[in-house]
Amino acid sequence: MKATEKFVNIDGKKVHFYESKIENAKDTLILLHGKSFKAETWISINADSRINDMGVNFIAVDYPGWGLSEENNKFWPPTDKYENAFLFIEKFSNELNLLKFSLLGASFSGPFIVAYAYRNPIRVNKLLFIGTVWSDDLSEYVKKIDKPSLIIYGSNDSVIPSEASHKYRDSLKNNKFYIVSGARHALYLDKPDEFFKLVGEFL
Repeated sequence: MKATEKFVNIDGKKVHFYESKIENAKDTLILLHGKSFKAETWISINADSRINDMGVNFIAVDYPGWGLSEENNKFWPPTDKYENAFLFIEKFSNELNLLKFSLLGASFSGPFIVAYAYRNPIRVNKLLFIGTVWSDDLSEYVKKIDKPSLIIYGSNDSVIPSEASHKYRDSLKNNKFYIVSGARHALYLDKPDEFFKLVGEFL
């Protein structure tokens, strides 16, 4: 199923996202993007239909100031311990009337999902860290998260040091860790089939 393009209003600013829902879904996955990308990146690799085929609802959102979402200085740049990223995810999920969901953080949005899972764990099912940056400010948060977590990095990632992936692996209590051979930073673009296979097995 192809996703529908939508907008919601959060704190007086438009937020753009794609959504594709299926009947009797076992979960809803909110996908955040990397700093050089946007929600449309996920559409370009058919993530909407691929995620739906896993029995999961698909939502990909443009973080404020990226893609078609309006800039909002309440949510960027990051505040202490990414509290404003937590607030954005909280407000966005409330607008969509989501009770529980899983979160995917790619590259710079990895700390966003850490901040959310630490502050509001009751609403989180699973976490997916895809080539994500590490934030020392959140190291104590990461150690306290016990949600099932998937960590994937590309072996040829020249953007994020491999130490970041090892820190997540060593700090998260309940994780599965994979290195995708031959993939660069945006491993989901280089090796989409391998990426979706790992995600499908996890979700």
